[in-house]
Amino acid sequence: MEQEINPLQQQTDIPISADEIYAANLQEERIKNLIEQISPDNQLLDLQWRIKGYVKNPLTQQYEKIDKNAPEPSPLLISGYISYLSSIMSQNTTFSNYSSQEINRIMGLVIKWLTDDLTINADKYGIKDDYTERTRIGHIILNETFSTFKRAQNGMESKRIFSSLSMSETSNPYNQNKKSFIDALKFWK
Repeated sequence: MEQEINPLQQQTDIPISADEIYAANLQEERIKNLIEQISPDNQLLDLQWRIKGYVKNPLTQQYEKIDKNAPEPSPLLISGYISYLSSIMSQNTTFSNYSSQEINRIMGLVIKWLTDDLTINADKYGIKDDYTERTRIGHIILNETFSTFKRAQNGMESKRIFSSLSMSETSNPYNQNKKSFIDALKFWK
């Protein structure tokens, strides 16, 4: 009597080469790096430093003040904006599927709120007559907010991440017998 050979069992018997392990580790590092770069927490931290007037030195990875004589904006302004933006710049937003019309409507609300806040609270923030500083802060916030929504337009960010994860799952020799990440999301089938 002939014994049937399970194709999955055959795959596990094939030795994994050092090149395959290296390629799988390299792919995982790329995905980890990508996710770290787009992490809302990292983006909000960077945004906080930019509002204060700092720039990140690419060599030292430290934030450095652009104009050492310029005063920093009020901590009240910074904490209020970071709190507001943390509700927008989240994975809920970037993994959403917004249409361009939805993005335009939301950006209209953000612009209205930002304009009102900078106008009404300018004295409290210490920037009452400093229109250049108001413009600088406004541009920083609006550019970052708009970029966050553009990543979510038509589900681009979620498609990119899930395809990267899917590619990593299929190319990783350690996961040959495991249920893939994408398969785990197909619980409704």
